Order: sequence, then structure tokens, then C-alpha cells
Amino acid sequence: MSLHAVVLAGGYGTRLLPFTRRTPKHLLSIGDEPVIAHQLHRLAAAGVESVVLATSYHADAFRPALCDGDAYGVRLRYSREEHPLGTGGALRHACGLLDLASDDDVLVLNGDLITEHDLGAQVAAHRAHRAHRACAVRAGDAPPVLATIHGRAVPDASAYGLLHLDEAGRVTAFEEKPPGAPAGVVNAGTYVVSPALVDLVPVDAVVSLEREVFPEASERGGVFVHRDDAPFHDIGTPAALLAANLAWARERDLDAIDLRAGAVAGTPDAGAISGSLLLGGSRIADDAIVNGCIIGPGALVGAGAVLEDCVIGDDAVVAPGVRARGVTLDVGERLG
Repeated sequence: MSLHAVVLAGGYGTRLLPFTRRTPKHLLSIGDEPVIAHQLHRLAAAGVESVVLATSYHADAFRPALCDGDAYGVRLRYSREEHPLGTGGALRHACGLLDLASDDDVLVLNGDLITEHDLGAQVAAHRAHRAHRACAVRAGDAPPVLATIHGRAVPDASAYGLLHLDEAGRVTAFEEKPPGAPAGVVNAGTYVVSPALVDLVPVDAVVSLEREVFPEASERGGVFVHRDDAPFHDIGTPAALLAANLAWARERDLDAIDLRAGAVAGTPDAGAISGSLLLGGSRIADDAIVNGCIIGPGALVGAGAVLEDCVIGDDAVVAPGVRARGVTLDVGERLG
């Protein structure tokens, strides 16, 4: 049995505007590395050697940033969708670069998700389910195990895919973002799948894993859940990206993350800049005050400006003396 991985990195990242106008969300920074680099490190630690990055939007940006994956301990290849194919279609397209045997496994990660759960334990759970069923499958008494989904308990399931489970941990139904849902176990966005599940997806079709493929597979009795409530960050919005960076900073006793020099530095002036992410090439006047903000590449914050909870896009300008709270500036915009 070989273990491969596919990282789904084709999304537009519209909720992360303005930072995704020029950069795919998967290459935005958490600390001193792109989001996707953190995933590649974890895949290598879980024993994955071969990774396919499924790209579409800003596809040309990935290879220069990540090269062949040697820096992360994996062999990295790139699939490119000329038009987005959905999570299921992207997986099928990417697996065309893998020489999959019937008993291989594929770890599937959403490229905008940082999770601390044990990937190796999830793979082991998938293989244990499959081994337990092997005799029954051969005898025709049970369907094969097609996927094992990372499930996580949350107090409010309305923003997630709610999983309905039987006593054996088998997924019996999916309920995508149910309004007013109570606490429950939700789809946390990391999957171990068998090649037989990939075969359910039509070639070059727009298909969703979450809304189409997994529900069909669960109707066949072939989808299980692996419970692990470890922390995770979905960096789908500026606020979530900042939160993930600040969690990273707290582990290193930093008050802010300063990437302006191309490497992480401590807070330039703890009294003036706190709880913020300063991206490469941004410029902050010495007497400006920046709290709880993301300052994009090439942006300028003028002398005496006071910003709180602001999102300042690439090459935007905040004029001297401006005071603002909760403002978002698009690429190249000017405030004041």
C-alpha cells in the first residue's frame, strides 16, 4: 500500500479579497511560510512522499513558490484546471498524475485549512476499517470502504457539513450547512480516500466531493469518520488569516508578525504595532499606530495614522494623520 496526497488549491478566495487579487490564498503567509507549506510539512511527517497540488486560479504562481517540494520533504507535482472543476473534479483530475493501485490511499486536504489533528492516525483508521471489511467485501456481503473523513465536534454546526453517524462510526448522511443546527460532528475538511472513490467521479466534470461524491458513497455504506477535536484554522477570511497568524505568533512570544524584510521579526515597536500582520514590502511610519490589522504588500501607512481592525490591500495608501477602525482598502486604494 502506498500513501499519496492531493491538496485542493484551485479556489478563487473571494472572501479573502483584497489579498487574493494578485496572490492565491494558499500562498498567503502564516508566519514565515505560505499556508500550503505548513500542509506539506505535515504530509511529509505522516509518511506521504508524492503530492499533487490541484490548481486553477493564479496557477502560475505555485511552482515558483514551492518548486519540486524538496524543501518540504515531498515530491510535488502540479495539476492545472483550465476551468474550476469543483473539489471532486479537481481530485479526479489530479489523480491522473498518480499511478494508483487498488489498495493505495490518497490523503486529500483543502488548501486553505491548517489542522493540527493526527494525519497518521486518520490514515491508520481508514486502513483498519478496510482491513476489517476485507473478508465481507470479497464475499459480497458489504461494500468496500471508500473514504474516512476527519470529523470534529463543534457547538454550532450551521456553518459546516453536519455528519450523521451510526454506532460503528459510519457516515449515514450528510447535511451541508444546515440552518439552526445544534452541536454535532462536522466534516473538518481532510479525507483519506480509496481509488474506488475517485472512480465515482466523472472525468473533466464539475463535481463536489461534499455535496455529490461523499453522499453517494455514504449511501453505499462506504464512508467512515475519524474523530479528532484538535485545533484547526480555516483561513478563508482576512479575520481568520490574522487569527491563524496571531496563534502562530503567540507560540513564539511575538505581539505581531513583521514580514517586511522577508523573514519573521519581532514587533518593531510593541507600543505602536500589536496584533497585526505586516506583509512584505509594506511601509509603516515610525509614529503610526497599528492594532489588529493586516497591511498588504507595498501598502503605506503614513505618519501619525491610527488604524484598528483594518484590512489594507496591496499598494494601498493611508494618508498621514488618518484615524480609522474596521476599514478595508482594496488594491491601490487611498484613504485620506
